Amino acid sequence: MKGKGVTAVFLSLLVIVLTLSACSFNTDTPASPHGQEKIRVYTTIYPLYDFALKIAGGRAEVVNVTPAGVEAHDFEPSPRTVADIYEADVFIYLGGPMDPWAEKIAKQLAEKGVVAVAAAEGLLGDEDHENEGDRDRDRDHDHDRGPDPHVWLDPVISKTLAERIAQALIAADGENADHYRQNFEVLKARLDDLDKKFREAFSGVKKRDFVVNHDAFGYLARRYNLNQIAIRGLSPQQEPSPRKLAELARICREKDIKYIFFETAAGSKLAETLAREVGAGTLVLNPIESMTEDEMKAGEDYFSAMEKNLENLKKALAE
Repeated sequence: MKGKGVTAVFLSLLVIVLTLSACSFNTDTPASPHGQEKIRVYTTIYPLYDFALKIAGGRAEVVNVTPAGVEAHDFEPSPRTVADIYEADVFIYLGGPMDPWAEKIAKQLAEKGVVAVAAAEGLLGDEDHENEGDRDRDRDHDHDRGPDPHVWLDPVISKTLAERIAQALIAADGENADHYRQNFEVLKARLDDLDKKFREAFSGVKKRDFVVNHDAFGYLARRYNLNQIAIRGLSPQQEPSPRKLAELARICREKDIKYIFFETAAGSKLAETLAREVGAGTLVLNPIESMTEDEMKAGEDYFSAMEKNLENLKKALAE
């Protein structure tokens, strides 16, 4: 995680940038926000960006603050990027440990007329999905847990995220309210369909334990009565001790784990090490915290990533 000194410097720069922006703020705001036909929307992480893009349906310019392919957990924007956010019409952040920097500026943004929304407000809480894997494993990082931010991996919770995004767009651009509502209903139906696919896939399976690179799939596991066992904690930067790896190897053998999951952004070294130790294979399980430029150019999005997650989970849990 970032050191206190780095955070202090960041906040100092942030105050300077926001002060300068406030001094140059144009009080003669035109009827169309910032003189643009499209409202400008900033999001902090990829899932929020993808949902906002789908709900906006071309009526907004949507920008994701975290660059493509960048690990989102420890990302902090530059002062220049913060200044750009200050000129937005809508700012959508998750809230909690994934984007703590956003909470520090949200109130100031709202005071200047930016619609600032914490999409996951009231939804976070890792105590809601503690599972057998959490209880069994050696938890080297209990001191560093806190609320689990990965709510978007539960399609049912994602409907709430999407609804709050739609409400934010309507608040900023009421003239296109019907457009945003219609697109939200389409997105909601797709999330319902995704939820149905997951429920049907795992309703009758006997094996329910799966091993992942980091503790990102608790909400998904709880929704579909699965059991996540994580190598790392809530942040993929947390490194397990040799003692913890030995304990994980024991659990994998006891539970007859055939595959160890990893995500490409965090690398596969630990997953491959554990897989070799227990004679298992490896598969990708995507936490969808970010997308690479190549993935987005290829047309990948939240739904295609979740479909791939579903297929790989089905393979890992097959008898």
